[in-house]
Amino acid sequence: MQNRPHPKNAPESLFEEAENTLPSGSVTEHAFAGQANPGDKQTNDNCHRFSGPDRRRDGTGRRRGFADRRGGVSDRRGGDTVRRDKDIELHEQDISAEPGGHSEALLRDVNEQLVVATIRAQTQAETAEQIAAKMAHLAEHDYLTGLPNRAVLDDRLERSIALAQRHGNQVALLYLDIDNFKHINDSLGHAAGDQLLQSIGKRLQACVRFSDTVSRQGGDEFVVLLADVEGEHGAVLAAQKLIAAMVEPHRIGAHSLHVTLSIGISLYPDHGTDKETVIRNADTAMYFAKHKGRNNYQVFSTDMKIQL
Repeated sequence: MQNRPHPKNAPESLFEEAENTLPSGSVTEHAFAGQANPGDKQTNDNCHRFSGPDRRRDGTGRRRGFADRRGGVSDRRGGDTVRRDKDIELHEQDISAEPGGHSEALLRDVNEQLVVATIRAQTQAETAEQIAAKMAHLAEHDYLTGLPNRAVLDDRLERSIALAQRHGNQVALLYLDIDNFKHINDSLGHAAGDQLLQSIGKRLQACVRFSDTVSRQGGDEFVVLLADVEGEHGAVLAAQKLIAAMVEPHRIGAHSLHVTLSIGISLYPDHGTDKETVIRNADTAMYFAKHKGRNNYQVFSTDMKIQL
């Protein structure tokens, strides 16, 4: 006697039986095949419960449903692709419809950045040139008075001697020292002393020609180079003019300062044939002028060394 399947397992047993006995087709199709025997009510009811009411009404089967769903996915993906393509096309149309377009705006931004970078580079180059020029000026000029320093004077004196030797001219060097400057500097302070040196430098420059050189050697000492002079007489006239320029007082703050000069004169080739000798002899003549009471000039002579 065969055991009958439990009612709870009836749908599964029918499914297995239909799948094993029928040669082809879906489970739903074979289950619906049971409707050919309307007298087998239990079988039909079980098949109805297994496949569901939709399966009974639609005889296409599970495979057609899967195919429909796959087609739906494909259609949706194709729709998305079409929509994206249309969006890109519309976006491109919007850009081309804008005045100038995106490309023109980008080009304008790039041009503006290029202009700014060019101006910035030019400004930096100009600043660098200004700094270089200022450094070059400081290397050749006195920081306080702005007059040429000793290095520039040496170079110009050497060139002047070379030209004078070639053309048979004379060169005069005047070595100046401010009388009693230490007393002024100590009593009024270094700031007042610096202002006095600046004032003296300007007056000295106003007394010489453009081709001549006024240099500050340091402290209260100045040197005037007369590149082309008519002998000792021309050098003496220049010294007298410098002394006369100091007669007027210098206004320094609330003070009126009177200063005098002691000047020593040396000439090429009369008192030396090289720059070192000319400078040394002018310095000796200056000390001799101080020894003679200050506020005067002295032309170098060989007996000065003996008297000093």
